[in-house]
Amino acid sequence: MSNKKEWIVDKLKRLVKLSTATEPDIPDDTYLFTPHCVDAYDLLNEVEKNYDHMTNSDIVKIMSEANKIWKIRKKIWNGEWDDLPEAQLIAEVEEFIIKGQKINSIKHYRNNSEQVFGKQYSLKESKDACDKIQEDLIRRGKLQ
Repeated sequence: MSNKKEWIVDKLKRLVKLSTATEPDIPDDTYLFTPHCVDAYDLLNEVEKNYDHMTNSDIVKIMSEANKIWKIRKKIWNGEWDDLPEAQLIAEVEEFIIKGQKINSIKHYRNNSEQVFGKQYSLKESKDACDKIQEDLIRRGKLQ
């Protein structure tokens, strides 16, 4: 086992631990285990079983996916976010905005608003929400 593999496995085990610690006490009607928890276990399993056959691109993809889950779960752990679907949507919109894809962020927010909020947001409502998320990214120093 290489040191790099051990390092990645250790990080993914921390992600699994955080994901399980932030699972809801009472599952909702949709999931017994949240998708983040399942994905964290999948990422760990993938590295443990297939590391020797993975390309650098494969490893980077796993690390990037783990970072997305970590960011959301850490905010839940810290009490910043209570609602997982909303937290997931905000994180996805933040990614679009950071990549300079503001139009895609608005489309994504609007396309997912009914599922997350139970209401189909208008284009203006979605733009306003994404503007607030962008302002928050600037305030936190994540975006200039």
